[in-house]
Amino acid sequence: MSLSKTFCPAPFTHIQVSKRGEFGPCCFTSNSFNKEDSNIHEKWNSEQINNLRNNLLRGKKDKTCSRCWQEEDAGKQSLRQRMLFTKNSKNLQKQVFQRYVEREDYKKYPRVVQLMPGNECNLACPSCKPELSSKWNSLVKQKDYSIFQRTTKNWNLTKEQYQDIVDNSDKLQKIELFGGEPFLNKRNEINLLQKLIDKGTSKHITLYFNTNGTIYNEKLIEKLSKNFKFLEIRLSMDGIGDQFEYLRYGAKWEQVIANAERFIQIPNSDFEAIMTVSTFNVLELPTYDDFFTQKNWSAFYNIANYPSHIEIYNIPEHIKKQITLPKKFQDVIEYMNNTKCNMNEWYRFLKYTKILEKNRDMPFQKYFPKFFGLINNNKYGHAEI
Repeated sequence: MSLSKTFCPAPFTHIQVSKRGEFGPCCFTSNSFNKEDSNIHEKWNSEQINNLRNNLLRGKKDKTCSRCWQEEDAGKQSLRQRMLFTKNSKNLQKQVFQRYVEREDYKKYPRVVQLMPGNECNLACPSCKPELSSKWNSLVKQKDYSIFQRTTKNWNLTKEQYQDIVDNSDKLQKIELFGGEPFLNKRNEINLLQKLIDKGTSKHITLYFNTNGTIYNEKLIEKLSKNFKFLEIRLSMDGIGDQFEYLRYGAKWEQVIANAERFIQIPNSDFEAIMTVSTFNVLELPTYDDFFTQKNWSAFYNIANYPSHIEIYNIPEHIKKQITLPKKFQDVIEYMNNTKCNMNEWYRFLKYTKILEKNRDMPFQKYFPKFFGLINNNKYGHAEI
């Protein structure tokens, strides 16, 4: 068996699990499949994920992985490529292929479990939704939000779902906790993290947190640092200063920066800021990058793929032509230009900013004057926004 050009380690090493039996091979394919009333082992050997594996091994670009194909077509390094060429690893794709695929070792159990354990969250970011944020869920009934958001029942993984992971933790190399906000969700500590420590398997597991940075639980973090193999802290930011507070609604900039400085000092860990690029902030990337350089922080620029009205390729074509960025962000420009604007989505973006302004007293013009000016100069003025 030869290594195909579409090979990806994720379906052979990773599984993402969520509520109601939903799962996928990675965070880019969250909840792509569903197998209700099943444990992780059953999901891992399901027909859905096996079909995906077979397509990738045959060199077929499976539609499940469309986000990676789209990014690669634009010249941006996709999650698939980042997994193949992860830092401190040489010939990773060959190693994974030989160890897990050719020997079929992958069938036993995933090496990495990515958890979306619930929607408990203290922020209502414009790029998020009630299914992933209990705060959003409480706000949707405000006038006009229902055009863009739908209420849902707040949810969490069950004790049985957590226990499934604990029982099989001797097979795991890594656990990744997403949100909601994982440091806010007490069930993570009670039903998973403490039990892994008590069982003794935590010493062999790297623990990853995707956090909004509003919470620094010193006692918990000290315990995790001492008892897990390694900690990876990834701080979602999306902006700096006032723009951060607009895009991470409910968070306070100074508090998050103070917490970030503490995260960086955690023993046995590493830290990276994750900046999601959207229609809101695409013009601001050089400013953000200067900030990270001054801080000497590692930063990764992730392109938003939800909701569609904030995706950068839905900026009108004649406005795209006026957007220039440094060479470092050429992949962002190419991604933006690779897909033609859907004007319906653009008008939804304009309406969305007006609703946010009315409900939050946060005028788009005040927080993003550069992009507002570009829109205004192209006859998309404040009356329409």
